[in-house]
Amino acid sequence: MMGTDTQDAAYIKKIAQWRQKMDDDLRTENGWLTLVGLFWLQEGVNTVGADPNSDILLPSDSTPDHLGTIELANGQATFHLTADLPVTVDGVQTQNATLRDDNAKGGPSLISFGTITFFVIKRDDLYGIRARDSNNPARAAFTGRKWFPIDTNYQISGKFIAHETPRILQIVTSTGHLNAMTNPGRVEFALHGQTLSLEAFAANENEVWFVFKDATSGRSTYGAGRFLYAPLAADGTVTLDFNKSYHPPCAFTPYATCPRPPKENILPVEVAAGEHL
Repeated sequence: MMGTDTQDAAYIKKIAQWRQKMDDDLRTENGWLTLVGLFWLQEGVNTVGADPNSDILLPSDSTPDHLGTIELANGQATFHLTADLPVTVDGVQTQNATLRDDNAKGGPSLISFGTITFFVIKRDDLYGIRARDSNNPARAAFTGRKWFPIDTNYQISGKFIAHETPRILQIVTSTGHLNAMTNPGRVEFALHGQTLSLEAFAANENEVWFVFKDATSGRSTYGAGRFLYAPLAADGTVTLDFNKSYHPPCAFTPYATCPRPPKENILPVEVAAGEHL
């Protein structure tokens, strides 16, 4: 049987590996650090290019002034290429394409040329274009997330308490829009001698996630809050490991759409674990 020291060493190694993966994910060619724009589509024709008057303004060093258009009609977006430039949609060179958004089963259609990729996102009844550039300087400049020391005292067992009927909460996002999020219940737990709770959002069958703030928010951690995913056991036990709480994408780019914590998820205590500024 393993002793406590061995168990702690294995746990610390596991958390360190998870944190390294979080950094690696940010550095990938399709990570958050490659984002260079977010543009909300209007019904009808939206122009795409490097011309400053474009509705969808892409980096001028690699984009013609007038690349093409995206037409939005009743929730369906269509791309039309007007420039003499090889552009692919999902890897196939084309001039016209009907586009999937990021809620589609197969993910969004990816429009690509050179180092640029852009695609349709859907947030409730809004449609937008999110653009990436694999050569974005922010990607090369990233030196890694910063973390509090791993503290096993912040690995806490909580109890999931289901709402009588799962709720749909209208959560304000970083862009000021409302996002409908499924809230199946809350998790009660003890921390720093207090009984606390967090409203949980649906992740998958065996997992819930949280957007929360605490007394460190805006001081030593990101002011808009942090994210935390937690496994949900069949008996309703939830392991809240605040060593794995992390800053949302909006801490790294202005082009993400991050939910803000509901008022119930503002904790009155310090959670000096996980990611910090």
